[in-house]
Formats: sequence, C-alpha cells, structure tokens
Amino acid sequence: MTKKSKTGESGTVEPDIVRDLILESLMEHIPDSIYFKDLKSRIIRVNKACAVEAYKLKGPEEAVGKTDFDFFSKEHASQAYADEQRIIKTGKPMVNIEEKETWPREKEPRWISTTKMPFYERKGSIIGTFGISRDISDRKKAEEKVEYLSFHDTLTGLYNRAYFEEEIKRLDTSRQLPLTVVMGDTNGLKLINDAFGHEKGDLFLKKIADILREAFRKEDIISRWGGDEFIIILPRTNTGDAKSIIKRISKMCKEKSTPDMPLSVSLGVSTKRKPGESIADILKEAEDKMYRKKISDSKPIHDSLVESLRVNLKKDSHETVNAQKKERYALLLAERLNLSSLKLEELKLLLNLHNIGKLALVDEIMSKKGRLTREEWKIIKEVPLIGYRIAEASSQLRPIAEAILSHHEWYDGSGYPRGIKGDEIPVLSRISFLINSYEAMTSKRPYRRKMTRKQAIEEIKRYSGKQFDPKIAKLFIEILEEEAKKKEKAQKS
Repeated sequence: MTKKSKTGESGTVEPDIVRDLILESLMEHIPDSIYFKDLKSRIIRVNKACAVEAYKLKGPEEAVGKTDFDFFSKEHASQAYADEQRIIKTGKPMVNIEEKETWPREKEPRWISTTKMPFYERKGSIIGTFGISRDISDRKKAEEKVEYLSFHDTLTGLYNRAYFEEEIKRLDTSRQLPLTVVMGDTNGLKLINDAFGHEKGDLFLKKIADILREAFRKEDIISRWGGDEFIIILPRTNTGDAKSIIKRISKMCKEKSTPDMPLSVSLGVSTKRKPGESIADILKEAEDKMYRKKISDSKPIHDSLVESLRVNLKKDSHETVNAQKKERYALLLAERLNLSSLKLEELKLLLNLHNIGKLALVDEIMSKKGRLTREEWKIIKEVPLIGYRIAEASSQLRPIAEAILSHHEWYDGSGYPRGIKGDEIPVLSRISFLINSYEAMTSKRPYRRKMTRKQAIEEIKRYSGKQFDPKIAKLFIEILEEEAKKKEKAQKS
C-alpha cells in the first residue's frame, strides 16, 4: 500500500493517510504541548502550541535537536531528563503528574499536568519518549486560594481557628516542649466600632495583627481565635521568652497608637513543660490570665478613646458655639429644680456629649442643607443608640448613658429612639434637650435661618408639653426673659 493516492479502490481514504492526517491535525491545532524525544532526550518533533506558546519559537522546526536545558530552568530540565531516562530504562509511563514548570528568570512559572510514555518503533524497541503537557495554572491557583481561605482569616491574613486546632494537635508532642501558648483579647474594639464604624474597627484589628506578626517569630503559629481574640503557639519556648515578646508588643502598640485609635491587646501566657500535662488545661490557664490582664487594661484605653471623642466633638463648630452660655443656663435651671451638685456635673457633661454617637455618621448627612431623606433620617435616629453604647463602655460616661439614649425623646412620646414620654424621660435629658434646642434655634445652621431670642421663646412656648417638659420650659423662659431685662437695663444705664 502506497501514499500516492488518497483513496483506495473502494473510494475510502487509506489507513496510513488517515493516521497522518490525524497526527498533523493534532500537532497543528491541539492547545496542549506535544513533544517527541530521542534516547538522549533531544527533541525530534513538537507541535505548534509547544513551539510557539511554551517555547516562544517561531515554529516547531526551531525546536528540533534542542533539549529541555535550552528552554527551562536547570532544576526543571534536570528533573524532566531524569524522568525520561527512567521511562526509557523501565518502559513504564508517567501519567497525569502535576509539576511546576520553571523557566528562566524573565518568565513566570506555570503548573502543568504531564503524561510521558515510551516511544516505540515498529519492531517494538524503545527509541525515545513522547509526552503531552497541559497548563493547569488557573486550576492550581483556584485550589491554592481555597486552601488558603480554609486556613486563614480573610480580614487579618493570620491563620484561623481551624488551622490553630490542627496545629495544636500536631505540636502537642514531647519534642516541642516547652510548648507555650499566648492568648490575646483586644481592648476598645467595640467602642471604636460604635463610635467610628466597623470599617475603622476592621482597621484596628489589622493593625493589631500586623504588630503580632512583626513581634513573634516565623515558626510561631499566630491565629485569629475569634472576633477580637488572637492565639499564638510558640514551640520550644519557655514562659520567660514569651513574656519578653509580650513586652515588645506592648511597646509597639504604644508607638503605633493614634488619639482616635489607641492600640491595645491584653495577653495571657501559659507553658506546657511536661508530657503528662493537658494542653486543654494550658489553654484554659492562658485564657484566665488574659481576662485578668484585660480588667486592668480596658479602663485606661476606654477613657483615652472617650477623651479623643470629646476632642473630635469640640472640633465641630455647632458643638462649640456658646458652650459657656449653655453651662450657665444649666446652672440656673439646676438651682430652680433643686438638682444636686453631682447631677449638675452630669448635666454639664451631657450638654457637650449628648450627640457623641454622631461621630459614627458620615459628614455629608450632618452638614446637609435641606430635608433629609427617609434613609438619612433612619441613620440619624441611630445616634442616641450609638452614643449610649459608647457611654456604657466608659466608666467616665456611664452615669449619663441613659440620658444620652433619651436625649431626643419628646415630652409627648413622639420622639426617638424608644418613644418614651413625660417623667419616663430622665430629667437631665429634658433639661439638656431644651437648652441645646434653644442654642440650635439661635445659632446659624446650614439647614435653617438663625432665630432671635423672642422668636425662639415663642417656639418653645408653642412646643411646650409636646416637645419640651412644660415645667422646665416655663422656668427656662423665665430665665431668658430675666436675662433680656438685665441686658436692656444695662444698655439704658
């Protein structure tokens, strides 16, 4: 049978021609790399994809006579050569082997799935090898991403709890003793979340994670244990060395802190020294020590944050206008209502911090001219709740937390956030609400014109019993009118 004719006597294509057409079609169009090599692993033939896409040659003919050492890194070429020589020697193929194909420095490595087999002549002798390689880099990247996410915390990049639990089992051996565990809990995260929003809280956690990553050693297992908790395994480390690291962490937190983000993490240490000790007991001891440390650490951090919030409120021109005048009104009302000196001090604090929750809002809402949308009003009504949570987290502000929560309640029950009315509203809230409302009426605002004293008094009278406590409103109007008479008398004299 010859190749002179494409068809036989029956009109069908001859088998040799079919075989050659199939081979040529594969070599021309298949996207995987196909290659044939001789007994010394020199290239006999490659397909178009291998030559152009993999080797970056103009065509398959340029690859003939070359070896993998002409294209790949020495490490990869040596491994490929060893694999091919073993196939030639044993006659056993390599099937679907996943390997990293590394190239010279200027080219990115790629993952491939390779099958290599012995290349036989017609008589059955091995004359070389042939193989096919498929690029699986995208699949490997996806697998690596899934594996990474399964063992890492997505926010901080540290290991997660699942990975920690696997590692503590692996490391709980006599060879790793002394095995030290450090457990940490951040201070002030809830207050930062409430005051500035969860985006700032996330940044806080990332900064703490970065400090831990920098302070501990590469061989230590640093994990995010929970929402604001971290846990670290230190193999072959005694308690003294761990405490030295903790001192370094404390120093780094102070150095990297800012007024609105004081960084702090309370850390507890426990060490397993003998094989018979329970790792569960070690973890419990580290946790107990951490919580004892947290009791002493939390207060100064919260107070520092609250002071920062107060400073930020003072930067707001609306809050600084006539502050002394508001305190004078508070004193006069307190005298007429027979409030104690302690309540008066709380009232002064409330006058300036009743809107502390608004620091969590975007500036565009607070400074917007004209009507707010329904969604914007919904956000505004969260201010007392946020302020309440901030105050509750601070020993300094806790006495006025309830008054902050109730500051925007109306006497008739139509206020927010709870809709309480009358004497259900704390007296400090009723006083502060009236004084701050008066100052808002008589001060310039983006959303309305400034009222005169007379106009503001008429407004208070109109809303007495509805928005304002009628008794307090009556006393306040008396104070304003007396003040006006004194001013008028002073001008005449």
